[in-house]
Amino acid sequence: MINYLKSLMHRNDINVIWLHGANQSSLSFKYLQTKTQFNKEIMINYSSMNKFYDNLDMITEQCQNRGPHFVVGHSMGGLYALHLTKYLRIVGGVSISTPFRGSSTADWAKYVVPSYPLFKDIGRKSDPIKKANEISLDIPWTQIVSTKGSVPYHNGHNDGVVTLASMSHRTYMTHIELAHTHYETMVSDRVAEIILEKYKNV
Repeated sequence: MINYLKSLMHRNDINVIWLHGANQSSLSFKYLQTKTQFNKEIMINYSSMNKFYDNLDMITEQCQNRGPHFVVGHSMGGLYALHLTKYLRIVGGVSISTPFRGSSTADWAKYVVPSYPLFKDIGRKSDPIKKANEISLDIPWTQIVSTKGSVPYHNGHNDGVVTLASMSHRTYMTHIELAHTHYETMVSDRVAEIILEKYKNV
């Protein structure tokens, strides 16, 4: 009983940082929030028109000295979540449909729309992707791999936005495959269950 109470107190001290995907907002997590009901949350909002490291600085400053943290990141938000482990006290995380190997579509799209920072930041040889590959984790981390909704213009099987190869790139993470499209994950009871389970286990 004492150990249970200590564990409960520990979890109540943890902030959950929600990091949305590109061109979305924290509202995209509304359904998952209603299902998880965490006591302490930090809802992040950033603009995809800003450069990656400018957003990362803003997010870090917003969360500084408020840890420990558990991070939940969807798509591009999962990449920010991984980078945050270098600056904040992160005790665990769940990334959802995150392109950890980058996007080959972005590699050519950045020449079509050169003024759009996102395409430069998410390409396979971009600095945020290369730096992410250098980050080693010693905390529990689960990557949800969405396997449904493939479209023909991405290089390989994909969920409509991100390839399965990119989502599965970080082999040391726990991978859970779900038959969802990229955005169905945001209204999935199963995703909410996974987040709760991983949060309770930190």
